[in-house]
Amino acid sequence: MKVTLKQLLVFKTIQQEGQISKAAKQLHMSVPAVSMALKELESILESRLFERTCSGLQLNQQGELLLPYANEMLTTSEQLEQVFSASASGVVGSVTIGACKTAGNYVLSRMLPLFHMRFPATQLRLVINDSNSIERMLVEREMDLAFVDAKPSLASVCSDMWLKDRICIVCGADNPLAQQPITTELLSQQVWYMDESATVSRVRAIQLLHSCGIVPSQNITMTTLGAIKRATASGYGVSVLPYMSIDAELERADLVELSVPGWDFERNYWMIYRADEALSPACCNFKEFASDNCDALRHLC
Repeated sequence: MKVTLKQLLVFKTIQQEGQISKAAKQLHMSVPAVSMALKELESILESRLFERTCSGLQLNQQGELLLPYANEMLTTSEQLEQVFSASASGVVGSVTIGACKTAGNYVLSRMLPLFHMRFPATQLRLVINDSNSIERMLVEREMDLAFVDAKPSLASVCSDMWLKDRICIVCGADNPLAQQPITTELLSQQVWYMDESATVSRVRAIQLLHSCGIVPSQNITMTTLGAIKRATASGYGVSVLPYMSIDAELERADLVELSVPGWDFERNYWMIYRADEALSPACCNFKEFASDNCDALRHLC
């Protein structure tokens, strides 16, 4: 008996859902059928692929080894179907898109509906995470195309410059800082709302602050830009945020951009994809759409 695409699809769905019952529901199969497909795959490979934990099934070392191969084979199967498919829209298939938080929440989330209106036969999925995680998932073939705020260093990843954005230091409209001259010493004494510690954006923000002589003595860590914006708008504390994420708040005067001596920085965003394989027709179409429309969409952010 040989490994089948159905067995790999079952394996992949269990990995995503964490439970056989949830995978069965997602695949429109019975629980016994999903269990049997997994057992057959483990028998063929002579390896267990999951370990049972209190939160469900998690990949073990052998499962982690199988995952990129399963992703590649399932993706190739989808691409083969796309080549021999036809549709009134002219673009059939599915595209899984990865994005860092800013690009995902404030540009791509607005871009996908516009793309789908033009190409309704293309199925879209958007995954938002920090840039390092997104790049890793792209390399492991868990997504087709990604948008990140750090140029990748791996030779296996191609990158195209996609978008530039201004970096701002902001406070709430009721913060006394909004009404007084700003010094680096004064800013160093403030409470700073920061992204979680492992992210590229936090490391870069601290580097930029230090380059201007600002050394935050206190910070509060949050995991979403929305939480950081709301905390800053409360009138207590300050933050470093990309303009595309706060232009609506600046227009409503919920937030105020501070004029800081020596502060004039931009952030680059990159479109990345694997160098060792050709993009599918649907993926090429979205790549072109993203390149042509990113600047026009910025006013919506």
